[in-house]
Amino acid sequence: FQQQGISSSEDDLRSHQLMHYLYTQCQRLSDNFEANASQFDLDFLEQRYKEMYNILLRAQQTGVFNNIDDILHSIQRVLCLVGEKNNHTGGFRPPLIVSGGRGRPSLDISEDQLKFLLEYNFTVREIGELLGVSYGTVRRRMAESNLSVRMSYSNISDEDLQKLVQNFIMECPDSGIKTVLGYLNSVGIRSSVMETMRVVDPVGTICHGLGINVIHRRVYSVSSPLSLWHIDGNHKLIRWIIVIHGGIDGYSRKIMFLTASNNNRASTVLKAFITAMQKFGLPIRVRSDKGGENVEVACYMLQHPERGAERRSFITGRSVHNQRIERMWRDVWCVVTVNYRYALQYLADTADLNPDNEVHLACIHFVMLPRLNRHLELFSVAWDRHSLSIEQGRSPQQLWIRGQLLANPSIPDPSCEQVWILILHVFNVLLPLNFIKNHSLNEMMIFRRFKKKN
Repeated sequence: FQQQGISSSEDDLRSHQLMHYLYTQCQRLSDNFEANASQFDLDFLEQRYKEMYNILLRAQQTGVFNNIDDILHSIQRVLCLVGEKNNHTGGFRPPLIVSGGRGRPSLDISEDQLKFLLEYNFTVREIGELLGVSYGTVRRRMAESNLSVRMSYSNISDEDLQKLVQNFIMECPDSGIKTVLGYLNSVGIRSSVMETMRVVDPVGTICHGLGINVIHRRVYSVSSPLSLWHIDGNHKLIRWIIVIHGGIDGYSRKIMFLTASNNNRASTVLKAFITAMQKFGLPIRVRSDKGGENVEVACYMLQHPERGAERRSFITGRSVHNQRIERMWRDVWCVVTVNYRYALQYLADTADLNPDNEVHLACIHFVMLPRLNRHLELFSVAWDRHSLSIEQGRSPQQLWIRGQLLANPSIPDPSCEQVWILILHVFNVLLPLNFIKNHSLNEMMIFRRFKKKN
């Protein structure tokens, strides 16, 4: 204790308990790495380091520990190492074509790749950034394939455009310009719709303009696609036993699933979650409120062999902190749910519908659920292609593709020396706080491994 400068006061017991907690966390990190080396997550390691650093910093400020500046400095160094390793963006790189002739090998950028990125409204410079090549290289390859940005714009007549927009407004009233643009992009039409909206929906355009209220929002950051999913249930139609369950990717805001059903059972949420997982991939973490309908998803994530409780694969908290999907529910209400709410409420007020009658409810579910799910699917398509002002006008679908191509690469060799150095740093920093015996770090590692074998 004297070597670490910890005051020997009446708070020795509390400081000893805190040191034991830090050592336990350190040992758990090492055990988790040794047991699941191939699935080790540097994001998780960095997060736990930050938690330990904040605990030590607060303990120093309150006088629990003294003279631990060297330990704090060591943890800062480790955080820098983890950050540099975790922020290394290798991303996607097209393969080289070796022809055996003179000059540098050319890059294999196919026409389908360029068409795919142009279809989702990426600019030439953004395509070069995603593929790891220069602006001129993308331009040359586009010229070789007779592709251009102008080709992505549609030659649709004003009458056809007005008819298409009017049909969408009839299906999803109270849709704004960005939502309509997102829908048009999803059906392959890229055109200006400002004048069309004024002709088709003049009242709605004026109301949207009067209702604009710019809110200064705090920055909410997620590292990459599939890092965090937000799931929740919407109960605006619960009087008629209709619940909408949704999931959204925290990084891109892309909707993972959005379905309406006639129950709020945990099995229904799990079925929608697994369907989305099979389509998009397994998320690293899932966040939800503390509702009972999320229990089976929590069990699935915590018991999954590639996830688990140690990696905080399922996070619960207040609904106000489930920010991404709570923001989405606002647009779902304005575009879809409010229409069904008023229609069903009108039927109930005119005594044509009794919410307490099981036969009436069965008829409502038989007629309304397929239609509601079709409108939710239409909303999801438009949402994924609408522009986000806070993301420089990129759409959720663009952020999803961009994040996938620029995602941080996984560690190729889990047993590589650099990763072991990071794990050893944990013991090197935290063991002096609680290791009473004067063993060196190497002796401690040998002791732990010998103890496991026996």
